[in-house]
Amino acid sequence: MYRIRFVKEALFDIEDIVLWYEEQRVGLSYDFELCLEVGVDEISRNPDAFQKSIKI
Repeated sequence: MYRIRFVKEALFDIEDIVLWYEEQRVGLSYDFELCLEVGVDEISRNPDAFQKSIKI
């Protein structure tokens, strides 16, 4: 299994998204976080199934 790292800007975006979802409905941010975790786990288990990002 691979390790996934997020750049600082992406972490800030995720934080903003979590806050936005929570404003829409209490508990919705938790659903988002679960979906994000599932997606990250899937990428780390099978990275060749996804487009690669080039670091500039």
